Amino acid sequence: MPFLVGLCSVCFFRLKRNQNGKGEYRKNKWMHSWTSWVPSFSSTIITLDTIELPSNIGFVCGSLFLSLTTIPLPVGAILCRKRPINLLYSLLLLPIPLWFKDMSGKENGMPGDPEWLELKIPQLLFTDRVQELHAIIEKEWDCLQRSACQTAAGRALWKHVIHDQVADLLAGEKYLRNLHEKIKTDRLNNAREVSGVIIAVRTLWFDSKIQAALDSSSGGEAQVVLLGAGMDTRAYRLSCLKDSDVFEVDFPEVLRVKTTLLQAAIESTEHFRMKAKSLIRVAADVRETDWPEKLQLSGFLPEKKTVWVLEGILYYLSHSNAMQVLKIIADKCAVTQTVLLADFMNKPSTTLADSIFHFYSDWPDHMLPSLGFSHVRLSQIGDPDADFGLMNDQLNLFNKLRRLPRSMQTNPDDGTPCRRLYLVEASGSPNQEIP
Repeated sequence: MPFLVGLCSVCFFRLKRNQNGKGEYRKNKWMHSWTSWVPSFSSTIITLDTIELPSNIGFVCGSLFLSLTTIPLPVGAILCRKRPINLLYSLLLLPIPLWFKDMSGKENGMPGDPEWLELKIPQLLFTDRVQELHAIIEKEWDCLQRSACQTAAGRALWKHVIHDQVADLLAGEKYLRNLHEKIKTDRLNNAREVSGVIIAVRTLWFDSKIQAALDSSSGGEAQVVLLGAGMDTRAYRLSCLKDSDVFEVDFPEVLRVKTTLLQAAIESTEHFRMKAKSLIRVAADVRETDWPEKLQLSGFLPEKKTVWVLEGILYYLSHSNAMQVLKIIADKCAVTQTVLLADFMNKPSTTLADSIFHFYSDWPDHMLPSLGFSHVRLSQIGDPDADFGLMNDQLNLFNKLRRLPRSMQTNPDDGTPCRRLYLVEASGSPNQEIP
């Protein structure tokens, strides 16, 4: 299509230059031949004789479209043979298709390969054992527990940036197909925000912050606790955990199904092995008050440096439950070096139709110091440390929100709520100075 439009542009402006004093057009030999097999375009061109543009500009426009299809230089030379300067314009514009090819799909973070649109379901998902487990998920798990499968589907379908061998197995066919259809629709519509991109950026942000915390001075032997671990696979994905004891805390039924699915993967997937020093699963409900005790009984050492990972969990809790969890972790700052990695929603994000979100904080970077953390850093999707090459389009929703004051609850451009996700890193230690 760009070739036809470009050729039309060149031909029209050649017609304009060949107009005689009587307002008639004369076609040269090659021009007549072309219009004979594209009559609809040639007739459209003839009706545009009211447009007045310098012929050089016309050739630039036509050459631009032609260059997008990487027409060989000889064609450009034929079209521009009477005006050498126009051939120079074409030469200058020829790199454009390479730029477009490079940018294809990059602004919204997706690969440009059309084959990516094909969904490939692993055969392991069709085995009786695995299908029985996913049937249990559909029949017995509530929406909070099933959100773990949705997150796994996001990791699976953004595999070009997140390397998770078993994410599709943990997600299940239903959630893979649901998200794939959304992504396919977004791609075909050239959407600026493709479904699942938040999960991808959030996952990569947590991965990078965990590694940074463990790479810090004397941090390699720290404990890592994942509250509401769900279908998290970092103990199998991240090499930085090789010296760390990892604790996964979640509902007993979630951990039971997850353990069985991972065992199936270990038995059938080559080179799929745990990378953490150790992995301990702790069956507990973080909405109750006894989870710290259960964690300690499982081998957690309160006096040892700990990285606490709260990914996609706080906003599902009530305000009192969420604040209770944060206070328990903040109190650890008085005992040992403590790092908190968590994501927060602002108030407008919890007002979505049929929302199951409860807890929010518009200013978590102000709230956490009041609990006992001394250093807090907040990022938004699209910030330098929360981009990962997936937010190149400056007109997407997340980059637009970043340019608005955080105190603004409604977007002045379209009146929509300013729904934000905050990625927060906080830390504290004994004898710290709290600002």
